[in-house]
Amino acid sequence: MEIPVYLFTGLLESGKTTLIQEVAGEDDFLDPGVTLLIQCEEGEEAFSEDFLKQYRMILLEVEDPEDLNELFWKRCEKQYHPAQIMIEYNGMWELNAFFDSGMPVDWFVGGIYSTVNAATAELYISNMRKIFMEPLRESSLIIFNRCGDDLDRLKFRRSLKALNPQVQVAFERENGTMYANEIEEMPFDYSGKTVEVEDMDYGLWYLDAMDHPERYMGKEIIFTARYCASKRKTQKYFVPGRHVMTCCEDDIQFLGFVCFFEENVPFEHGDWVKVTVGFDYGECRIYGQDEGPILRLIHIEEGKRPQQELVTFT
Repeated sequence: MEIPVYLFTGLLESGKTTLIQEVAGEDDFLDPGVTLLIQCEEGEEAFSEDFLKQYRMILLEVEDPEDLNELFWKRCEKQYHPAQIMIEYNGMWELNAFFDSGMPVDWFVGGIYSTVNAATAELYISNMRKIFMEPLRESSLIIFNRCGDDLDRLKFRRSLKALNPQVQVAFERENGTMYANEIEEMPFDYSGKTVEVEDMDYGLWYLDAMDHPERYMGKEIIFTARYCASKRKTQKYFVPGRHVMTCCEDDIQFLGFVCFFEENVPFEHGDWVKVTVGFDYGECRIYGQDEGPILRLIHIEEGKRPQQELVTFT
């Protein structure tokens, strides 16, 4: 029997319990039947008996990641016959401990939802970056709560979209209301048939191409990039991209989109090139099961090394 498993992640006091309570109250989220609620850490806010009764939930407490194992899941299935499972995951545990815990093969992850206390986010990034960032890489939704108006929301959103391009990022004020999605203006003109991206604007264009591919469909894009060759020379594609600092100096990634070509390209891996490409968007086996931007090479020439090789999202 297929059973959805919903994972709620975040560090202690980040708002996981509140989010679970809110999600349970949404229409059509929970299927009829028993919901197994597994709590892997206990914060200041507890689940009340009234709440558990209202939504037909059975609460189980798990103290160690090793307790999430094949035998545990089999007992859960046999004893409770849940319609779905919600897990309030311990933010200090590695996600792989959950993914490798031996769940039944017909169970599936219905969503990974992460909460972040905006008041402490910078502190955790500085001191516990790996633990803080790991679950965000896998999340389908990230909610920053307790946000002040001085929080640089665009900075966090850009960094997270680079880390996890498919994620949705939402920001909640201290009073519980949500910020509207900002319409971000690009520092370059994308209204014409040709879009020229300056060296330091590459990071912003990369994110915008992921979020708003309709702005670039059928247009020619011109930019300078490093030539990332495919593993086999017989493959007719490469990735023109740049090294981008996502949130700090220790989080640097090479970001680019696959670019197909027909004629031989006289460049080697790591060369600086200036490309003119046609832009499309759709499914591509190189992206796995995801859709993404697909570039077609129109022209390529030797590129000038930028004065600042590392780009950011500002």
